[in-house]
Amino acid sequence: MKFIELALTTYDEYEAAEPAHAVEMAEMFEQAREEFLVLARRCAGETLCADAGKLDWQYTPSEGLPDEVEQATALLEPGRLEYLRCRADHGKETLALELVRPCGACGVDRIDEVQSLTRLGQLLAEDREARR
Repeated sequence: MKFIELALTTYDEYEAAEPAHAVEMAEMFEQAREEFLVLARRCAGETLCADAGKLDWQYTPSEGLPDEVEQATALLEPGRLEYLRCRADHGKETLALELVRPCGACGVDRIDEVQSLTRLGQLLAEDREARR
């Protein structure tokens, strides 16, 4: 086989295998997302209460974050701006549960780590008092 034929054959084989590889990668990514959502639900349930684990947790893009960081979010209630965020930094091997409170006026989110249901209640009560 001539060198050019070898290169073309190799490329043709690569092209033929690419769709199967893309499907396999997509399936692996989806499985990893589902596993992370299980982790986020478990973290929220153990840190706060079982009801926190039952919230509608969504895997969210980590745009602007390092590759080893992934996150999931859950609204506290439909129609409210505050949400919980579970963020894992696999490089540092850390997992954090945070309350994120977006500010529509200044565009800066207030983010506080939440270690218990009592702390979450305290943060929400502070917001309630500030609005009065």
